[in-house]
Amino acid sequence: MRLLRTAWPRELSEAVTAAARHETGGKEDILAAVQLTNGRWVAGTRAAVYLPSDSADADRRVGWERIERANWDAEASVLHVYETTDFGTPLRATELKVENPARFGQLLRERVDASIVIQRHIPLAGKRGVRVVGRRNPAATDAPVSWNLVLDKGLEPEQPGVLDAAEAALREVRDEFGI
Repeated sequence: MRLLRTAWPRELSEAVTAAARHETGGKEDILAAVQLTNGRWVAGTRAAVYLPSDSADADRRVGWERIERANWDAEASVLHVYETTDFGTPLRATELKVENPARFGQLLRERVDASIVIQRHIPLAGKRGVRVVGRRNPAATDAPVSWNLVLDKGLEPEQPGVLDAAEAALREVRDEFGI
């Protein structure tokens, strides 16, 4: 995907620069951004997405490897972004009310896809199972792989044997790929 360099609003550039310096000690260039219907901005860089926080004057920097998935609801004009969480806990969901995600939506899809190093479904009970996903920040190919386990509907971590089987599936995938 080729994104053109754009002059972003000063307040957006300053917010992303401040958040990047706080998190990484450096500066990140904005590749795509979209203004929310409430006037706030969401932006993406090579390494992270900047999502609104509960504070009206701050953004949260979330590395692409921490985004599980995103989807666009055209009827409601809402972009849903889901962050990975600890196994067995609900994903952190952020709803972004936008008219059209345009280039930001394209960047979101490309960067999330690029963060996936390994993805494997392991059956645990019939066809239901666990999806083992290894992710790495696409801007840092030497970064460690972070692992997530996602259970299919109908399986819960509290069910007898599910947690042990999911952990065994993770070990199997890590051993197979030497990670």
